[in-house]
Amino acid sequence: MKSRFFLLLFVLNFALAIQACSTSSKLVSEKPAHSEIKTTPIIGIPALQAEIKNILKDEAIADALVGVKISRLRDGALLYQQNANKLFHPASNMKLYTSAAALHYLGLEYKFVTRVAIDSGAVLGDTLRSNLYLIGGGDPMFSIGDLENMLVDLSNLGIKYITGDILCDAGVLDDMYIGDGWMWDDAGWWYTAPLSALSIQENCVEIIAQAAPKDGDPVKIAIVPSTNYMKITNTSATVDSATYYSELFDSTKAFQKFNVERRWREKENIVEVKGYFGDWFAEDKTTIDVVDAPLYFGTLFKEGCTRQGIGIQGEVIHGTAGTSAQIIVSHESKPMAQLLADMNKPSSNLCAELFLKTVGAVTTGKQGNAKSGIHALNKLLASWQIDTTKINLADGSGMSRYTLISANSTHDLLRAMWENHTWRHEFIASLPVAGVDGTIKNRMRNTAAESVVHAKTGSLSGVSTLSGYTTDMDGDELVFSINMAHFIGSARPYRNAQDKICEAITRFQDVKK
Repeated sequence: MKSRFFLLLFVLNFALAIQACSTSSKLVSEKPAHSEIKTTPIIGIPALQAEIKNILKDEAIADALVGVKISRLRDGALLYQQNANKLFHPASNMKLYTSAAALHYLGLEYKFVTRVAIDSGAVLGDTLRSNLYLIGGGDPMFSIGDLENMLVDLSNLGIKYITGDILCDAGVLDDMYIGDGWMWDDAGWWYTAPLSALSIQENCVEIIAQAAPKDGDPVKIAIVPSTNYMKITNTSATVDSATYYSELFDSTKAFQKFNVERRWREKENIVEVKGYFGDWFAEDKTTIDVVDAPLYFGTLFKEGCTRQGIGIQGEVIHGTAGTSAQIIVSHESKPMAQLLADMNKPSSNLCAELFLKTVGAVTTGKQGNAKSGIHALNKLLASWQIDTTKINLADGSGMSRYTLISANSTHDLLRAMWENHTWRHEFIASLPVAGVDGTIKNRMRNTAAESVVHAKTGSLSGVSTLSGYTTDMDGDELVFSINMAHFIGSARPYRNAQDKICEAITRFQDVKK
């Protein structure tokens, strides 16, 4: 009886192991594929190809250049391709390439470390009689909360006064604060926040505007995080609806639309708040980048020291910590396995660029920069038989107009990532999920693709891309890359076409059942 029990237990465990192996490659979904949406299968490859061709014949997208490649991962069966070798700006699809470099060269457990250091032997009693060094490690997600924790640790060391300066050391990466080939007039906004090894709060502030209690008065403004680093000039006016609409529709008057903008042309940390703000408006939030990220970090640190009761005699300046500097406080980021989602789901350009530069630093042992990161990435792509002579990589985020890829190269990259069992799960989990989260949270809802498609979006003026994975009606995983470019106006019809293609391939069934 006892032997039968152990035999039964063995068989059960073996069956569970087999089941785990058979499902380990399935896409991570919030709900089982096709469980809640009634779908009509598209049966056979010819029918699928006809459906996709019909989608791409839509007059709303007829003027654009389209490049597509779709295949089945199990056996490599080609399901559809069109202009697959043509070059496109990837926009944020470039982050798929950067993800590959980060995972290969840095690894799932890689953590960025931000440090506070002092000169050895400089503490006398409760006084630091030297400079204090803030040493950046390239962490793109270091937050004001992380800073507060470091300040508590510093206060717990008993230091109450610092006679020297606060030196901001971002030297582990170069000081090129924008990417090669970025558009100059994109400056001033969160998506072009300056690149620095010493970053905080994604190198941005949030400007929150609320109607003043009295009409005619300027709007109330709050800066988050609260800091004197960013200055405000406020010439706005809170107005009632009668004033607002009479001004709006009076052609003899220049209506002043409410606007919040940093003086980016002058490279100044001054935000101008202008225009009419209706007294019935909800609060307005605008995220704006800062000039000089290391000094922003240093200023927030100094202001935080004041809150902790630590006096500082000196100024916040750029500097370098010597090799003999003594580390007294440090902060580790989340591991790369988690940071990858911080890049891919909201599409963080700062994450992408700092990851790429860090790859350059790790692979060369020198100061990291985009060029050395791209060199390492190209070596990786070549090892996957992706012809790097037929594409051009210029940055890590896809903001660069110099970066050119093809549906072929992105498709083959995604196939290589799928075949790597070391990081397959974490990579796919980092991608936005249709109808669930990230940049496709509001796309493909109430379709077969909802919760099944895991894909990265890309958006620039005249560019819209979507590449990733889905599971068809046979339970087979498919890989796809859809690139659309050279259009004017709204990207909505192009995104709609991408969504329809994703739905179609998710409904694909190779054999009628």
